[in-house]
Amino acid sequence: MRLQRKTKRNYSSTRINPAEGNVRERILKAARDVFTEYSFKTASTRMIAKRAGVEHPMIHYYFGSKENLFYAMAEAMYRETVVIQESWFDGLDKKSLREGFELFVDRMLDFTMTKPDPLKIAALNMVNIGNIEEIPGYRFIIMSMAAMRRIMEEKLRLHGSNREVEMFIYCFYGLMINLIGCRSCQAQILNMNPLEEKYRTWVRDASITLFYPWFKKILLLQ
Repeated sequence: MRLQRKTKRNYSSTRINPAEGNVRERILKAARDVFTEYSFKTASTRMIAKRAGVEHPMIHYYFGSKENLFYAMAEAMYRETVVIQESWFDGLDKKSLREGFELFVDRMLDFTMTKPDPLKIAALNMVNIGNIEEIPGYRFIIMSMAAMRRIMEEKLRLHGSNREVEMFIYCFYGLMINLIGCRSCQAQILNMNPLEEKYRTWVRDASITLFYPWFKKILLLQ
């Protein structure tokens, strides 16, 4: 009797049923969900594969490693955010300083309150990782702040020093990571529901109170 030779399954040649959707995108979506709940160190590719509904080796077929997957996810979030970020500044130069800044804050909150994942992932990993270089894709945090600086220079007339503008952007990002990335905790400290309008209004008012005088003094030529 002729014995059949067992062969190791080759995932590089696995056919994907189109009805299952784009497997790579499903993995990226699952990674975003998992990394929103768990830090890079504690999350596993098996958790992500289970969430995506794929076999574990498919993670390595498409991305090679957890590090590469996290990097790809971070890059996708950066590209998604930087396009929207530019729209936050549209038309501000046609309004008064106060109206323009309030419109900027409203647009920013409309986006980040609906899609808080990037800020939640940043907050979660900043707490759990001592050295920023341990976070794959950390450069996208820096690039996002640099993009805001570039957009502000293109859309608005800045007259503050490089140091002053850098401080404004860094502190603004830091506050948003805290108040939106950690909103569940922050809202409960204030005895509020993080998903209700009351908390959004509180964040809006706090942001305007803290940053409008700085915006007026440093960023716009009067």
